[in-house]
Amino acid sequence: MNRIIKGFRFGVACVCVLNFFGCGTSQPSHFYLLRAVSPDSVSGLAEANPSSLSFGLGPVTLPKYLDRPQIVTKSSAHEVDLAEFHKWAEPLSDNVSHVLSENLSALLSTDRIAQYPWPGSTPLDYQITVDVLQFDGTMGGEAVLVARWSLSRDDEKTVITTKKTRVTHHPTSQDYEALVEAMSQNLEDLSREIAEVIKALPPRISPRSSS
Repeated sequence: MNRIIKGFRFGVACVCVLNFFGCGTSQPSHFYLLRAVSPDSVSGLAEANPSSLSFGLGPVTLPKYLDRPQIVTKSSAHEVDLAEFHKWAEPLSDNVSHVLSENLSALLSTDRIAQYPWPGSTPLDYQITVDVLQFDGTMGGEAVLVARWSLSRDDEKTVITTKKTRVTHHPTSQDYEALVEAMSQNLEDLSREIAEVIKALPPRISPRSSS
């Protein structure tokens, strides 16, 4: 009988211990999306009339270390941290591509932006390719975006320019919401640089618009 009682007590103790540790890992997950530029913030910067030119955005590539649902931050020059309970609501590469497309649409005053991959028959005047080299940050530090991008004419047949852009923003607080907002601001800065280069090009009439 004593053995039965001792075994029962041991079993109850194990269940209590498991419940204790189980409660410690029940923290709810939080999911985030990068935001596109607000139309109000580009008022007066975009062209007054909608552009007749068409653009292709992509491919937009990100480093493999970012190909995961967890938000990645840097804890040192060589070490990264994966946020167990703070994740992207969609694949980060898709989110970045969508935000860049929305930003450029607002900044260039056009809805004629196709995202890669587009059908081979899609008419394009310019193609924008973006290779993101770094897109992360440090908690309590800064958010960093480094990207090499190029602008070409007629579906990559003639490269007009290739540039490497590095932008940073400091989160307003030491939490993931502020970090994601700073990352969105970095994407906005990159979008503005690309748009300014496009708007500085000599006027070009699309063959499709004159037909």
